[in-house]
Amino acid sequence: MPRNKKYRRIGYLSSLKHFVPVQNHNIINNNCEPVILSNEEFETIRLIDYKGYTQVECSKSMNIARTTVQQLYTDARYKLSLLLLEGRHVFVEGGRVEVFDDESLEKEVGFDEQAMHRMRQRRHRNRQNRNNLN
Repeated sequence: MPRNKKYRRIGYLSSLKHFVPVQNHNIINNNCEPVILSNEEFETIRLIDYKGYTQVECSKSMNIARTTVQQLYTDARYKLSLLLLEGRHVFVEGGRVEVFDDESLEKEVGFDEQAMHRMRQRRHRNRQNRNNLN
């Protein structure tokens, strides 16, 4: 008998649950199968791409193995590519998660001051890059 799936710790539960492609202010309804992005996959995108964590830091924060983070991240990026390239609807739902406050997670995981400094630098660079795109 397989063991129970472990709960993954996440620092943010999005209130945005449905993403749709829009063209000329109209929602595109292409009758394709919608894509389900789990809360764990959403969290890996948030931590790695938005907050600038490495996969190791992400795994510590979520209390899972780095290889699991890598698989979740790969799956999430593929699903987001379906939204961008095929115009699929994406729903964020499901998964076995426990929601914690972001700062308490960082303290509990024990990121040292040097790691926190690197993360802050990456976040700052990510924000600058996002601002340059606008």
